[in-house]
Amino acid sequence: MAVAIPAQGQLRRDALVQPVGDTRSGEALIGAGVSRTANADFPLAGLGGDLTAFPELHAAWAVGPRIVFELKGAARKTLSIERRDSVSSVDLDPSLAGGTSRDVGDFELAVSFAPIGRATGFSAGGHLGVKLPNSDETRGIGLNTTDITIAALVSWGSARWRATGWFGVGILEAPIDVFEQNDAFAYAFEGQWDATPNWRLSVGTRGRASTRRVSPLGTGDLGEVRATVEWRRRPLAIDVGLGHGTTPLSGDWNLRAGVAWTLAGNRQAAHPPPTGTRRHHPREETS
Repeated sequence: MAVAIPAQGQLRRDALVQPVGDTRSGEALIGAGVSRTANADFPLAGLGGDLTAFPELHAAWAVGPRIVFELKGAARKTLSIERRDSVSSVDLDPSLAGGTSRDVGDFELAVSFAPIGRATGFSAGGHLGVKLPNSDETRGIGLNTTDITIAALVSWGSARWRATGWFGVGILEAPIDVFEQNDAFAYAFEGQWDATPNWRLSVGTRGRASTRRVSPLGTGDLGEVRATVEWRRRPLAIDVGLGHGTTPLSGDWNLRAGVAWTLAGNRQAAHPPPTGTRRHHPREETS
């Protein structure tokens, strides 16, 4: 990770699913962006409105050819309050009476791995994610809970396209019910296609579906479908995405954009010497 030499750029900023099977060992990515969600809903606080997240940060590191660590979240979120319910399940900060709420967003730490298969073709492994409780529930935006995702990961692709997804369980902490959790079905899927050496298109969906008839407040269904266009000129990448919520709690349209910088990994591992190359011995040069 020490030298920023040109990389293949397989890691992606704000990817729904990182393409684990074809990452280069040691490759890393640092990205930042902004997003705007229309008609976001926060039932715990009884608030709704347009939500802006800036800056959204994303760091990914391929610690091995088939293992990727990620840390992503919003350093700042701003909610323009357009709707208030008559009753809130938490005691809200008095400053929200001004019509705006600002708070740090929740960050997620995740690892994805695919030890089975090859870089092209089929590969399989697992995904483990932990959402950290960074937000303050009195600000109305976050839940201040810890959620865990455990899933199986599968992938299939070639040199120009790849489809990757994980499917498993999300263990969701109930925000206001002591010793209560909701085990939901968690999923993510994304297909990407390298249309040209500089342009990449991707379409995918991510969300969760509660396994209960009545979900504890704050653990309801979430989902989004998203299309993203990425332009890259190694090691720089710029992306623009458009998403749409698929559940009542997911908000309506979401527009996001960002930039990322890729740091290449082991140059020798990425460019091994040709097979059969003869290495000279010092004694041969002096004889």
